[in-house]
Amino acid sequence: MKHSAILSIVATLHLFGCASFPETLSARRAEPGDALDLNPEEILIFGRILFTENGKNKIPYGLSKPLWQITTLESEQVPGEPVEKRRIIPFLSTGKDGAFRYVIPAGRYAVTHVVPLYYTPMIDPAVGFEAGEPGHAYYLGDLEVDFASWSWLGGLWGNYITRIKHLEVVDRFDEVRDLFLRDFPSSYLAKKALLVPIKGRLPGLKEQYVPPIIHK
Repeated sequence: MKHSAILSIVATLHLFGCASFPETLSARRAEPGDALDLNPEEILIFGRILFTENGKNKIPYGLSKPLWQITTLESEQVPGEPVEKRRIIPFLSTGKDGAFRYVIPAGRYAVTHVVPLYYTPMIDPAVGFEAGEPGHAYYLGDLEVDFASWSWLGGLWGNYITRIKHLEVVDRFDEVRDLFLRDFPSSYLAKKALLVPIKGRLPGLKEQYVPPIIHK
């Protein structure tokens, strides 16, 4: 019985096509002093994610450092051409100073969400970037997010983001490039590929905030 049920599930997946599932890719974190040997299709992205929570700057980050994910942005579909498979790069993070440096495939990407570790719901910044020329390091900008939150028992039972107060991408290319070149003196040419708003989308929370029930 169990065997036939498994076969049925496999047949159903085959019928509807597994192509609808995105492909998960991994990214390589670049550490200061790394040689940055990029493959022919790869780029390096760098920048910062800077959180302000209830009016307080979160830098330097402790346990609540940012986690984020990107997904490929699909090009306009050409009739007769095969549908481009969507690719997701999850589990990206930053250092204590908010800086990130990752090696990924060249392409067009959207940031699906960003959130401090151990917080909910996730923040959808509704921004993306295009970095299609392999062999370069691209600065994405400083993503600054000011949000309001509420914690239950000092965060022991959860940290809840209630609203986004302000979100913007700040261009500090000259400042951040100098820091980048200090850590990677023999790096590839650094260029800008600033995060920009995605047409038709607005920043928001990925699920509605629901406070916990307190029984008296």
